[in-house]
Amino acid sequence: MNSRSFRTAPLDLQAITLRAARREDIPAIDAMHFLSVQALGAADYTPAQIEAFICHGTYDPVMIDEGTYFVLEDARLENAGRVVASGGWSRRLPHADSPGAGMAEQSFSLSPNSAKIRSIFVHPKYARLGLGSRLVRHAEADAVAAGYRLLELWASLTGLPLYRKLGYQALGRLAIPGGTGITVPAVHMAKLVALSEAEVA
Repeated sequence: MNSRSFRTAPLDLQAITLRAARREDIPAIDAMHFLSVQALGAADYTPAQIEAFICHGTYDPVMIDEGTYFVLEDARLENAGRVVASGGWSRRLPHADSPGAGMAEQSFSLSPNSAKIRSIFVHPKYARLGLGSRLVRHAEADAVAAGYRLLELWASLTGLPLYRKLGYQALGRLAIPGGTGITVPAVHMAKLVALSEAEVA
């Protein structure tokens, strides 16, 4: 199933608003992530890998408390307040990259000095509208304003074209331990923000 099969009417992108995520958004974020992985990831992952991805956890809610996780909402009356995309960044390493998490043998660990762009998901009905790019750019600007120039991420195979378009370079492939014992293929990517861009931010 592709994103076009979900769309029923043209969408005014001005109706999509961005704000910091709140704890009360968690059920809506969880549901949207499930739909996104199931629908948009099907072309790149097996059903077993998708299940492992979901069971592993698609994001760290602590980012909400830190104020670095964001949601996009559909403000149209018939969908008022509907979370249609989410994403953010973190200073901390994701738990899969923590000591004892099963990735020590890989050479693609994230730098402790980078900002990690994390958990960018879009509802399948709203895919291919630039919402993922909007979230990544917002997270980048927020991270740069906090003093970071090195941006890193673990890209899903589905997200690779987006991150390449936004200037990220692939450093190597890795396998993230999934929640069911199955590993999930991903790609370590990074981007260095030019000093002039950082000064403007």
